[in-house]
Amino acid sequence: MTHHTDLILPISQLQFDGDNTARATAANWDVIQTGALLQHVIRTHTSRELDGGKPLAVSVTFDVSDPAIDGDEVTFESRIDRRTRTLVFASGIATQGARHLLKATVVFRIG
Repeated sequence: MTHHTDLILPISQLQFDGDNTARATAANWDVIQTGALLQHVIRTHTSRELDGGKPLAVSVTFDVSDPAIDGDEVTFESRIDRRTRTLVFASGIATQGARHLLKATVVFRIG
């Protein structure tokens, strides 16, 4: 039998430095948690850019390079790559110092 544990996302630990950048200190994060935090930063940035429109994720892709080191600060950066009338193409990276942890690309439908 496989033992499963709950996935905890420390979203409240994110400290936003602006509309598109946040940081938090890694604490036993696996790549799923790091990716989910980056996706949250990208979604938050996209929401602010839409002025009332609601971004609904239709596609998410993660490219993992390295796991986060516990106790070190992780920086999450987001950017809007392209926007159409109905879609937003956004991406972001998570880094720890000079180390690239992961990249995410997200396509949102504007709701």
